[in-house]
Amino acid sequence: MLTIANKHIKTLDKLLQRVTCNDGWQSTAQFWRAKQRCRSINRMMEVRKWHPLAGIWFLHLQRKLCSPWTHKSRIMRSFFNIFAVTLTLTSALSFTAIAATASADIAKKTLPTDLIATADEKLKTEIDTYWKTFPGRAGVAIYTPFSDEIIGKRPTERFPQQSVSKMWVALTILEQEAAGKLSLDKRIRVSRDDVVVFSQPLKNYLDGRDSFDMSLRELLTHSVNASDNLANNVLLRIAGGPQAINQMLDRRKVQSIRFGPGEVLLQSAIAGLEWQPEYRKGNAFKAQRSRIPMGKRKAALDAYLETPLDGAAPGTIALVLKRFSERDANDPGAKLLKLMAGTYTGRSRLRSGLAPGWRLAHKTGTGQVLESIATAINDVGVMTAPDGCVYPVAVMIAQTPAGSEVTNAFMQNVARAITRHHDYIHPKAKAAEAMPKPKQVAKAQRN
Repeated sequence: MLTIANKHIKTLDKLLQRVTCNDGWQSTAQFWRAKQRCRSINRMMEVRKWHPLAGIWFLHLQRKLCSPWTHKSRIMRSFFNIFAVTLTLTSALSFTAIAATASADIAKKTLPTDLIATADEKLKTEIDTYWKTFPGRAGVAIYTPFSDEIIGKRPTERFPQQSVSKMWVALTILEQEAAGKLSLDKRIRVSRDDVVVFSQPLKNYLDGRDSFDMSLRELLTHSVNASDNLANNVLLRIAGGPQAINQMLDRRKVQSIRFGPGEVLLQSAIAGLEWQPEYRKGNAFKAQRSRIPMGKRKAALDAYLETPLDGAAPGTIALVLKRFSERDANDPGAKLLKLMAGTYTGRSRLRSGLAPGWRLAHKTGTGQVLESIATAINDVGVMTAPDGCVYPVAVMIAQTPAGSEVTNAFMQNVARAITRHHDYIHPKAKAAEAMPKPKQVAKAQRN
């Protein structure tokens, strides 16, 4: 972007010089006043060497004060005003992404290396302890803002995503919106043919009617925040189907994340049955699944867990989320994180382990249960400390015989371990957070 800016500045320089030379100065006094102003501004122009944005504005100031007030120069000034404002806004957006990671970069350079290493080792030990005592197959991946090394267990193995994969559908829609192919305000027709299985609160909108209209923006909110399967199925249709999602992942060179065949085909394969359109009605799917012999259901579930159709590595998910947190606000990935900040599913998972002042943008996922085995219990997202440090984290449980209290406690412990890691490196931040806030004295009301 700076190269483009310099190119445009040189072009404008030539144009402005041409206009100035052709117009000439109106008087000798005007010439000497302008020359005096230019001497001062030329000294400030040295800033251009180390601050490109300031250089742009000083160049603008120089042209405004040093060129004559004639018809042609007025035209050039108007043109340059528009150019400077546009370039400033563009530069500001790029600086936003830099500012988002500035605190972590500064901390990484100023904090003692042994302090960071000790904190990382403590985090590794805690995660290892929780992971070893957890009854089931789990994967954990964490990126700290002070190290490029991933911390966790089984970060490269592929785990079933279930509703975590809704992130990739939403990301594809946001990419198409950024490319000008879609408008999030576009109204989409939702019909009974879009009905799928399991959690789909939007299905209630179809009571007493065959279809309804809803904007893409609203569908994104229902899909990500409420994990609505019906909303996600409509978004998948608009995005271009499962193939379009996997193509998006390939474009981003994401090798360890795959999107499955879609909700109904995925859930049917896991249950060991073949999908039929009539399963959309009422509880027809669950009723048909209950008729499948238990041996066949176990074989189908084991095959899915061994090689999940929607498999993803926790480490890759954490890395993708890390990159999203470093992008500017208009990037589709950054928009997705902003959307994920409103998620209200899985409140007893990572969110329940947050310390006061921490924030979480996340997506949850939950698979089918067979007898005492729960599958695909996931929570992935970005934890943000009160001082702005970000911790991308992915906790994925492929299968476990433990109940929800045990699985939730495991995720909460991971979140608490992350907050302790941050408090160890930034004890002052913890102390400031613990200090009581001064009470506000109520102003006396006037009678």
